Amino acid sequence: MTSEQTGLTSAQKTFYQENGYLILENVLSQEECQDFVAHMEDLHKGHKHLEGFFQQDKYGSRTFNQHLYDQRVLDLLIDPRLHKPLSDCFDGEPEGIQTMHFYEGSEHPFHQDQYYLPDCMSAWIAMVRVDEDNGPLVVQPGSNRGKLVTKKDVPMTLLPGETYELQQHNRYFPAVKEVVRENGTEVIQVKVNAGDVILFDGKLIHGGAQILKPGTRRHALACHYIPYASENWERDWPRFSFDGSQRVLYQPLG
Repeated sequence: MTSEQTGLTSAQKTFYQENGYLILENVLSQEECQDFVAHMEDLHKGHKHLEGFFQQDKYGSRTFNQHLYDQRVLDLLIDPRLHKPLSDCFDGEPEGIQTMHFYEGSEHPFHQDQYYLPDCMSAWIAMVRVDEDNGPLVVQPGSNRGKLVTKKDVPMTLLPGETYELQQHNRYFPAVKEVVRENGTEVIQVKVNAGDVILFDGKLIHGGAQILKPGTRRHALACHYIPYASENWERDWPRFSFDGSQRVLYQPLG
């Protein structure tokens, strides 16, 4: 059973605006987290079948857009406890547009989500304790107020003989790493408990920390949102409102 989450306090809003992230504690109960972990483990091990289920091993064995075929994930994407905090961050109505479930820490290089998903922000839900052992998020506080590396800076168009992975590792990730250096501020690890939610701006530079105990589970569900009013969107994915309705509104390239 879920209930409506209260909005952010003035202090929380200020912290989010200045640092680009905010931890909301105990949003989900321990029972909810354990139930979701059991659901994902059953799918992962093949004990349960779900049409459309697919996991990619790169960057922490993750699934993409599981909310499109799994009601449990959709329910979390538009959980009413996230509605007001997200609305306060956006200063407007949010729409859910993407989910990624991570079985393990990703050790993902530094990046900014708005490079991939314009205008977005995230609600990163920890289903287990996340610390040095299983690879917490690492962020550069305040980088949300700095430069955003865009597709104009690093085009997605592949060069002759180039794969998407090479484009990322040879061109995009180095560009973000240079912005980290230019910002000149420290990066920190964000450690959270099961049931906590990390809200973070799509411009925030972040990545996955080193995993001290490889193979340790780090169940986390990353939910991404854009403002309802956003038309800066080139994908034909359905956009989910918190009332359960959905629509497709995008600007095709060209």
